Amino acid sequence: MDKNKLTRDYLPLVKSIVNKYKNYGLPPEDLEQEGLIGLLKAASKFDKNKGTKFSTYATYWIKKKILAAIDREKKSSLDSIKLTEESIETKEDKIKTSQNLKLPKNMPDLERKILRMLYEEQLTLKEIAQKLEISRERVRQLKEKALRRLRVTHPAAAGCEKVRKAATSSCMVKALRYNNLK
Repeated sequence: MDKNKLTRDYLPLVKSIVNKYKNYGLPPEDLEQEGLIGLLKAASKFDKNKGTKFSTYATYWIKKKILAAIDREKKSSLDSIKLTEESIETKEDKIKTSQNLKLPKNMPDLERKILRMLYEEQLTLKEIAQKLEISRERVRQLKEKALRRLRVTHPAAAGCEKVRKAATSSCMVKALRYNNLK
């Protein structure tokens, strides 16, 4: 097959597939290039005797190349690396304060205790788990649940939630401490 004719004839197919993946972190132009590479790969491997249409066969290779590019981008992008509470600690988070966090009255005791140990006593999730005699994963789940509860019930923390759904826990603590100063 002629590469120019192939790209001209099947460019709409590539563009339609690219539109499905345009919000995954790569510019549409890059996705289109990857799709064209997949189209050329499909052309080189296509066998007419198998009984499938070329567009069906090409769709597989186009998607495969696009998804591989998205995966490579996610692995190399700092935004997609899940940073845990223990791997990033700012100087501000390390400073012990004498102020107590102002937590809602309706928060369960265990969640309240975990937040206090985490932000007032500056304990790690592992240390909290050992003190409470529960798993580290359970402590993490309860911390996340408590922070979700704060995001919903605490008006000062609502402004922290700018990037996706996850407001950082340090942002929540700043909001809670700020309200204590008022």
